[in-house]
Amino acid sequence: MANTYRRSLLNPEHDLEREPIETPRTAVYFANPYRRRLSEYEQVMLYAQPNPDWIRGGIGVGGWSTRFPGGRGAWENYFTEARCTDWFAFRDPEGRWQKPYVAEKADQWRSAGRLFNSSASQALLRGADPAWLNTVIAEQLGAMVLHDYGVFMALTSGMRDSLVDTLRVAIVNWALDYLDSAQQIQAEKVYLGQVVAESITDLEPARRMWLSHPSYAGARTFVEHLWRDGYDHIEVVFALALIYEPLFGRFVRQDFFYRLAPLHGDHLTPQVLWPSLRSAEAAHTWSNELFDRILGRDPEFGAYNRQLMGWWTQRWLPRAVAAVADVATLFDAAATGGRSARQIFETAAGDWGREVAPLWNSELTAADLLKLYDERTTVGAAR
Repeated sequence: MANTYRRSLLNPEHDLEREPIETPRTAVYFANPYRRRLSEYEQVMLYAQPNPDWIRGGIGVGGWSTRFPGGRGAWENYFTEARCTDWFAFRDPEGRWQKPYVAEKADQWRSAGRLFNSSASQALLRGADPAWLNTVIAEQLGAMVLHDYGVFMALTSGMRDSLVDTLRVAIVNWALDYLDSAQQIQAEKVYLGQVVAESITDLEPARRMWLSHPSYAGARTFVEHLWRDGYDHIEVVFALALIYEPLFGRFVRQDFFYRLAPLHGDHLTPQVLWPSLRSAEAAHTWSNELFDRILGRDPEFGAYNRQLMGWWTQRWLPRAVAAVADVATLFDAAATGGRSARQIFETAAGDWGREVAPLWNSELTAADLLKLYDERTTVGAAR
């Protein structure tokens, strides 16, 4: 009845009823779904970026008329040494794109605002160790502001050079996570400057710590090499996601600042660092997808990619372990009993050897990483 009434309002000469070509209502996908159905994330992200014919898995649109100075094309196959039969098969398993990402960040900052307000009204830092707040948080954690900004800048080449739009968004989100982490730490310092001591807000002591203190020499060297030598954006992601973050990132954020803060009466810092821990988990999820399923198990180039990752490991692993060994001196100075920095690193090295190294069939073990750690510690003691 409703359909008859509607048709009476239309011009019958131009609204003729015809038999449909096909009656079953089935979705016509323009891509292979990651799971059973095409998600909103895939509908928004896949093939939003035009791509040349030679990018495997893409919808080719021919050549490019625009080039960089010197003749470099918009996208070229020499942007990375990694090879793949279908770059567009990559998905972020969490399906994060701009809308859910912004919503998550907005919620984190609202939580931070409530945290600072409650901490001030309840005087939660009244019994905190002044040396911890004025030295460890103001200078040592403050140095991570410059560290995180450096990593953010090192990821900018990956934002531009990525051959596939889904991977580009994952890298952009990750880079913004580092920038957001720097802002969260500085927001904590500003708050502490208001309720504890104004000097905590000052950036200059943290800058000196990052640029010249021996405890950050290894991390500073790693970030400098990443930024200066990171011509291959897939290598940059590999070095950060599978080498540096599981070792240095875990040690300095979780085992140092996060776990030791409550022992010094500081229950604020762990909450401020929580978004950066969440960021590391999100990056771990999609980077495993990239280097395991997409590259490591590629039907044509899998063996080659695993061999390439082994070569990258030789370049970046000693630098990451050196960064941990250097910053471990800060851990031992601030620890109040319990396990030593070397014992903490031994646990992280064991987890890395079991969970990360097998992705490219690496035979490296915790013993190999501890050997690098001890060599760096000996060199540091000699200095």
